[in-house]
Amino acid sequence: MKCSARTIQDVVIIEIDGDIMGGADTEKFQQLVYDAVENDRVHIVVDLAKSTWINSSGLGLLITGLTTARSSDGDLRLANVSPRIQRPLEITKLNTVFAIYPTVDDAVASYL
Repeated sequence: MKCSARTIQDVVIIEIDGDIMGGADTEKFQQLVYDAVENDRVHIVVDLAKSTWINSSGLGLLITGLTTARSSDGDLRLANVSPRIQRPLEITKLNTVFAIYPTVDDAVASYL
């Protein structure tokens, strides 16, 4: 799993490339979320267009990011969720916790 961040109109977009399975790769994601919050950028979108799989550790990672953003009066929203990622979100009912958008542009627009 690789992560990178960019900003669109004060919204931080974190792009995840690869399977979201926890482990050592999660540190980069967590650091990107913490850096955003530290810089008062509490509106975060996670772009999952290049992710095809998520396990329970990966779900925990997203929940941690969401909790971090919300504890700073922000939010973390998901975009470009594939069916293989949507299914675990539905099974765990996390699809009712996360705001999910079909595109990054839609997710960014939801903050504006």
